[in-house]
Amino acid sequence: MSFAQPSYLWALLGLLVPIAIHLWSKKEAKTIKIGSVQLLSESKSRQSSSIQLNEWWLLLLRMAIISLITLVMAKPQWQSKVNNCKLTYVIEPELARNENFMARFIDLQADQEIRLLQSGLPENDIEYVNSQDFRSVDYWSLASEMNTLKTDSIIVFTHGYAKGLKGARPETNHDINWIVLDSAQTVEKPLLAYQKEKNIALFTANNSPVVSKIATKTIELGDAYQLTSNGDSLQVSSSSLSSVKIPLIQQSALEVSLVYTDSLSTDKSYIEAALAALSTYLNREIKVESFLDSELLENKEADLMIWLSTKPIPVSVGKTLIFKNDSISNTLIIKGEDDDTFYITKRITTENAVSGRLTENLLSILDVDEELRELQANADIRSVTETDLKTNFIDNKESKTHQASWSLNPYLWIVLLVLLIVERFVAYKRKQ
Repeated sequence: MSFAQPSYLWALLGLLVPIAIHLWSKKEAKTIKIGSVQLLSESKSRQSSSIQLNEWWLLLLRMAIISLITLVMAKPQWQSKVNNCKLTYVIEPELARNENFMARFIDLQADQEIRLLQSGLPENDIEYVNSQDFRSVDYWSLASEMNTLKTDSIIVFTHGYAKGLKGARPETNHDINWIVLDSAQTVEKPLLAYQKEKNIALFTANNSPVVSKIATKTIELGDAYQLTSNGDSLQVSSSSLSSVKIPLIQQSALEVSLVYTDSLSTDKSYIEAALAALSTYLNREIKVESFLDSELLENKEADLMIWLSTKPIPVSVGKTLIFKNDSISNTLIIKGEDDDTFYITKRITTENAVSGRLTENLLSILDVDEELRELQANADIRSVTETDLKTNFIDNKESKTHQASWSLNPYLWIVLLVLLIVERFVAYKRKQ
């Protein structure tokens, strides 16, 4: 047996705590002088023995609980000898669906296996591959999972998507060979459409291994573009694109409530001008309702509440942009304590409206393209090289090619739960 995190075994020093508590409770009793012992009943020796026995059981149980918690943190692993595969191929699910690509593995030898580059590294199965909806992969997380494979060599076939590199480059005990299959073609994929007052705006992702961008155009319904029966989707058909169905979102006007005080009326004008520019840029109406802070306001829902006043801001269910003078800040608008709160840190002038990117900050706060960005991220096919995917190979001098490890933590958690229940029961009996 070995430990994945042996440094946590130092926590076994915590066993001294229940021992110290037990010894402290055994200190010499105090002598109390009383006038008569006539009314005192004789203690039962069997009951006293039971109390002492419970004390010892509590000590042992608590020491066992601390020991188990330490072992769980140290992650014990049971090792046994196994017969390793000589070679393991790990294939991205998208490639596993390609019959032409998989044809090269027809003559697979007995000491070779094929697994999918997916969480759990499942064995390749045609029915499984065709039935699953595979999400974006995290290459380096999957590379760490490959440490558990019982194999001598690993070859990974992948498209090497840049979106699959997340977190820090991991350390692996296998020298993984990454093979990136590059595709020079540009893929055009419709993402979604916005239903505006007078037309429909279609957003399409134009992706290649080196660039990812979004194109937009105004369309008219016809043979190429048709609404579905329920009207919430758009059927796109063309010679260059296969027929696909994409979401059709009803894009209503953005509502902004702007509350100001007389002393900040100039700042209000700058913000209104920035919102007007955004409305033109987005080709979307932005309704701005301005109120003096002295006016009585009804609780009204808005996409954005802008509060240019020193009076307390009412509770808002949407996003809020609040004037809060901060002489230390070098940024015009900063993020608040949560995702829906933002602060204007200084008075707005012609200079800092440009240098502080007032219009861009307002666009970021409104976050009008959240759905589009998520769809674009999933459609991104930009790729990286084999060198970018290379992990940090740790060459262990002790041969592990014929050793398999199984984590004992699931069983330790069960034993720990049982001990905690027994400890509470014994403690209850002790009180009685």
